[in-house]
Amino acid sequence: MSTRQVIASKELYGIDEWGAGYFSINRAGHVICTPTDNKEHGISLPEVVEEAKNLGVRSPMILRFPQIIRGQLEKMHCAFSAAKAEFGYTGKHFGVFPFKVNQRREFIDAIVSCGKPMHWGLEVGSKTEFMAALSYPMEPDALLICNGFKDPVFVQMAFHASEMGRNVVLVAEGPDELEYIIQYIRDNQPEKSPGIGLRVRLYAKGSGKWEKSSGESSKFGLTTIELIHALDLLENAGLRDELVMLHFHIGSQITAIKRFKNALKEAARVYAKIVKLGFAPTHLNIGGGVGVDYDGSHTSAQSSANYSLQEFANDAVYVVGEVCKNEGVQSPHIITESGRVIAAYHSIVVTDIREVQGEESLHDIGSSDEIGPGDAHKPLKELEYILAHMSSKNYMEFYHDAVEFHEDLFTLFNLGYTGLRERAIAEELFHKICRRALYFASFQTHFPDEFEALQKLKVSKYLANFSIFQSIPDAWSIGQLFPVIPLSRHDEKPSHKGTIVDITCDSDGCLDRFVDRKEEKSTLDLHSPNGNPYYLGFFLVGAYQESLANEHNLLGAINEVEVYLNEEDGSWSISKTTQGDPIRELLICRNYDAEEMIRSYENQLLEAKKKGLISPERSTVLLEQLTEFLDHYPYLTEKN
Repeated sequence: MSTRQVIASKELYGIDEWGAGYFSINRAGHVICTPTDNKEHGISLPEVVEEAKNLGVRSPMILRFPQIIRGQLEKMHCAFSAAKAEFGYTGKHFGVFPFKVNQRREFIDAIVSCGKPMHWGLEVGSKTEFMAALSYPMEPDALLICNGFKDPVFVQMAFHASEMGRNVVLVAEGPDELEYIIQYIRDNQPEKSPGIGLRVRLYAKGSGKWEKSSGESSKFGLTTIELIHALDLLENAGLRDELVMLHFHIGSQITAIKRFKNALKEAARVYAKIVKLGFAPTHLNIGGGVGVDYDGSHTSAQSSANYSLQEFANDAVYVVGEVCKNEGVQSPHIITESGRVIAAYHSIVVTDIREVQGEESLHDIGSSDEIGPGDAHKPLKELEYILAHMSSKNYMEFYHDAVEFHEDLFTLFNLGYTGLRERAIAEELFHKICRRALYFASFQTHFPDEFEALQKLKVSKYLANFSIFQSIPDAWSIGQLFPVIPLSRHDEKPSHKGTIVDITCDSDGCLDRFVDRKEEKSTLDLHSPNGNPYYLGFFLVGAYQESLANEHNLLGAINEVEVYLNEEDGSWSISKTTQGDPIRELLICRNYDAEEMIRSYENQLLEAKKKGLISPERSTVLLEQLTEFLDHYPYLTEKN
């Protein structure tokens, strides 16, 4: 039975479709991670959580698997190598990772170390990102691409980096930026300069949530008129040969490969025409945007992508090669800036469930027999009768009767004829009746319309010990869907349809949309509490979520755990833990002075002592504890 249920769970949650070979469920009903190509060795996520707890790391936490980062980099690299070999493409492929996708040092450390054998570079879009990226020693061939809007200081940084031996390309987003670059060269006559790139605003548009990043109305890149003006500026400044790269980007999470191919054709044509004007750019940067299949449907839906990484590489190499061949120009080196597909899979947010709102608890309240006789209590007797005698034949009629008796009880309460206990028993009985009616209705060929709304009303709410705004902000801000799945008990059939609410004081802190291969679901299948910790995992959250996280309710960054698999024997270990933000640090970031706060506590306790409200001994204890609280984790303490 348990084996069949595990298979059913895989199908129910679609883990084999969105897991990309990294995630699955084992025979024990545990979600496992297989971070390397050796699929015989899987790491039990519940076991990782328990080991983390033994090390003092509490939920909520992020589980990181840096080996997945390496795997994704290798997949991208191998896809382009295979495409170049298949189509006889003479140019090279250079990968760069966009800093904005995940700026956490632990993550960038992994990108740099894992990407070193493939000469993977970095892309930055601000001066802050630039300074961080510059601190990493890179391979000589690894590119450091400067995108984003720039001022003279940003330009100066790029020239300094070039003098340090870095392979810098300074991309002009507009004519003003190009003039900054030209002016710096005139004024300083540097011995070594960064290469110059021009970002082109294409007519072609991307697809999905971020399609506005491209097309005529995009805020990025040079229009055709501006492009010609930029080329004239370079020509007049004697810097024709400094133009090394053309760049375009049509948005993150491209869902439809056809849109990408259209953009490629246009960009390759622009590249070829510029070469024919006498310029000699060597690189064509095709941007990022490779989609992640969050729902496992392999379609052009907003949370999916209708192509594979290999198909993406094949189309890029073939289209660029064919256009250049037709134009009679040398094929350029292709640069990719994909970040989402590299980062998404490597991290999982894990949180414990604190309580389930909607659980039945009539045995704790009592029954109508304890209340005594009286006309006011007859509706209770009727509700008890309905609950005891409801069947598949009469559930519709009995449900309608229950609605009437339930309303009668509330009328009696408002008139003062019943008490709180009667009202509580009525609510509990009606709750059970509704659940039983829904159960009988689920067997019908056509689910009755009136039960659709009832089903939504009776969904259980699972209170998760985390902040949606901090850990998965895209779910709140733009409706991004992420796979959510219990980490264990997949050898048991789920008993509840639930939604997820977080611990913030905000009604937006809830999830009621979940991934599904056919169409999104409004509920998630979950298990009933059994007294043991129950953990949920939020998967594919490694891209953008940490960069966009906010500290709603002053709930900060959560604990982190890095896990490595020993590929020789299949053993695993926690290689690094990182503590989340303590209360003190979160307050300091909001301009509170911790020492000043402690002095305020001390003064208030002093006043309380003077008024005789507290003893000197108790005052000392309270001050010590208040000071200790500042170093606590702001999330809820786990029950076990």
